[in-house]
Amino acid sequence: MKLKILPPTIREKKRYIAFDLFTTKNIKKNELINLLGSTLINLYGQIESGHINLWVINIKPVTNNTRVQYKGLIKCQRGYEEEVLLCLSSITHHKSNPLVIHTLSTSGTIKSLDDKYNLL
Repeated sequence: MKLKILPPTIREKKRYIAFDLFTTKNIKKNELINLLGSTLINLYGQIESGHINLWVINIKPVTNNTRVQYKGLIKCQRGYEEEVLLCLSSITHHKSNPLVIHTLSTSGTIKSLDDKYNLL
């Protein structure tokens, strides 16, 4: 028996956040996921972090001669965008390397962010 897909009216709404990440050394996607997860749990606790439903969709390197730069896309639950933005802005270092995350925009679809910032 095949499972049915939930209709759009029952699905949970999502928001997508585009960001730029600047650092001095390379960072892997798994390291970024762990960093975001631990920061989110430290700020809001496990229960609230579960409601936020943070997910890293994509991170890609950007050529830059002066520093290491990445463009990324994350997904969260609608209504929790402010909490995710606070989490992103509170990250200042990773393994004693300075790290800065600038959020670019928030949208309801991946396509609109990809058209604007070329993330995928």
